[in-house]
Amino acid sequence: MKPVVEKLLGKTIISVQAYEDTPLYGPENMRTMAQSVLMGGADGLRACWPQDIRAIREITDKPIVGIFKDFGEGDPLDTVFITPTVDQACEVIEAGADILGVDCTIRPTRGLEELKRLLGGIRERYPDVAIMADLATLEEGVAVAGTGLVDIISSTLSGYTRQSLSRKSDRPDVELVRRLKQEVDLPVNGEGRIWELSDLEAVLEAGADMVTIGSAVTRPHEIAKRFVQCQRRWREKN
Repeated sequence: MKPVVEKLLGKTIISVQAYEDTPLYGPENMRTMAQSVLMGGADGLRACWPQDIRAIREITDKPIVGIFKDFGEGDPLDTVFITPTVDQACEVIEAGADILGVDCTIRPTRGLEELKRLLGGIRERYPDVAIMADLATLEEGVAVAGTGLVDIISSTLSGYTRQSLSRKSDRPDVELVRRLKQEVDLPVNGEGRIWELSDLEAVLEAGADMVTIGSAVTRPHEIAKRFVQCQRRWREKN
């Protein structure tokens, strides 16, 4: 096990990301957000795009899980969008990421053999960098773990691919975390739709070795929306 992976066992990673259509987009804002969650005790950070990773690396030596989201023009349910190329992986690692997050879903547009070529190309260039496999199903987890080319299995994309759409809900995919722990001999990161403390406890009880929390902490417009919608529903009923 790579030292940086061991360092995150039993720890909390906070995902610090913002898209172009939100007010917090940009490296300066992400650095400030990272400072805030580090003040709150975050053990690691997940960040997107080289410019944000570089800005965050300037203020901390905590582990950073770096990714490069590239949605392209296709349907997000069918598009491999988290660090889909070796070149993008190189950019993320050179910006300062300790762990590289890679979309390891298996889809009609990208099978296991092509995925293995991607992971192998990254490993060849950066053998000491850990790879977190972001996936959506148990079958993907078993297959990807079997390649020997990743260090962490993560439930990140459950409910966000066409193959796993039936599993999407308002809550984390606790059952996927539980099954991954049973079937895969690698650390499991519980990630996706962890909104409440009870969600976190459920993921931990399912066996997650580490957890990543994002929107519930670092997306103010989504947090506000939940409260606004809750009030509206209450008033409609009363």
